[in-house]
Amino acid sequence: MAVVLTVTLPMRMHGQQTDCDSLSVNDRSIENYKFEWKQTILPASLIGISTVALAPSFIRNGSRSITNSVIDIRGNNKRLEFDDYIQYLPVAGSLMLGCTGVKAKHSFRDRAFIVATSYATLAVLTNIPKFCINEKRPEFAGHNSFPSGHTATVFMGAELVRIEYGVWYGASAYTIATVVGFMRLYNGRHWFHDVVAGTGVGILSARVGEWSCQLWQKLFQKRGKENNLVFTPVATPINGGHYGFTMGYVF
Repeated sequence: MAVVLTVTLPMRMHGQQTDCDSLSVNDRSIENYKFEWKQTILPASLIGISTVALAPSFIRNGSRSITNSVIDIRGNNKRLEFDDYIQYLPVAGSLMLGCTGVKAKHSFRDRAFIVATSYATLAVLTNIPKFCINEKRPEFAGHNSFPSGHTATVFMGAELVRIEYGVWYGASAYTIATVVGFMRLYNGRHWFHDVVAGTGVGILSARVGEWSCQLWQKLFQKRGKENNLVFTPVATPINGGHYGFTMGYVF
């Protein structure tokens, strides 16, 4: 276990205590987390346009045409289901990249809270339409196609990576997100407008998660204090050996 944590959570050594600067929870100004309505324009536009495609229109016809064209690329080949797994990579990256020495915008505790809040928002924004809108999947019997949950998840993670680590890391995460969106069409799981809606939902959910930090700081963080989450590897090789780690929260 200690070996695994050393690989996955690289941290700077200070004597016998392993601490990670990006895990340090420092007081930050709540100004960083203020709501800005301009940040809703892109996700709201994506969701709005894709919602129009639910009714008979040239937008709906265009969406179906794009989807069928992508499915035709697959032809008789086997579906590739790796998008079921890589959808989570950006989310994991947004949380853990800071533990590898990459400078993050938020502390680890804030990042964990942002991810949790983003997921809660995403669950509401995807599941309610899925149950209320009778949109059949392209090649499957289910009538819960709108919006794409996979796409929402991966674009939420991509936006969180961009927020935390900047444009270059964000570009890599958005590349993964684009691949997942394409694979939802390729595998006949979703229509193009489902994917567009999922993109908007994912981006909006990530931004709601960041805005929520203002409430988080007001409720739980005190001015002039510094808290640290500390991981300490433990190894006793005598008599068979015991390996693991301890976790402490200093406040």
